Amino acid sequence: MSIIPELIAFFQKLPGIGPRQARRFVYSLVDESSKALEDFSKAILNLSKEISRCAECFRIFEGKNQICDICKSISRDAALLLICEKDADFENLEKNKIFIGKYHILGGLLSPLKPELQEKLRLKELFRRIEANEKIKEVVLALSATTEGDMTLRYIEKILEPVSKKRGLKVTRLGRGLSTGSELEYSDRDTLKNAFDNRK
Repeated sequence: MSIIPELIAFFQKLPGIGPRQARRFVYSLVDESSKALEDFSKAILNLSKEISRCAECFRIFEGKNQICDICKSISRDAALLLICEKDADFENLEKNKIFIGKYHILGGLLSPLKPELQEKLRLKELFRRIEANEKIKEVVLALSATTEGDMTLRYIEKILEPVSKKRGLKVTRLGRGLSTGSELEYSDRDTLKNAFDNRK
């Protein structure tokens, strides 16, 4: 495969990038200087050297530790665990300073069109984490208000039902504030705060 189709194929693997946008990226890179391309390639190579994924909450963070600073923090409320789809959702919540507990990042959502995705989601890790940690009193399901988000929400509620009954674990959803079809990543602070305050 020649270099341009190969690069287009790589860009298309990124979420939300179609063939036309991928092609535009490649053509734009062709016009960059050798120095800019070198810096770009170094930055990509450094991802594997300088970025880690937390072994507990699965968020991306800088450093080579196994556990991130939020999971290690004693100032965060260990009784609250918020489940979100992706790192961008986590970043939006943290940036807006709405949540004071800990996180679990699923790595995607269930889809009726792609049932194979279920194996890639961190659902088993979530169940094991909650079952093993009796400090967790409430699980907040902070997923996008989409068909896939609703499907994932119901599935998580189902798998957590035994633990919920056994020790009175509270499982809540974000309340009104998020309109149908909206993604958590793009929600503003007031919308998120309203949705979080009205969770049920």
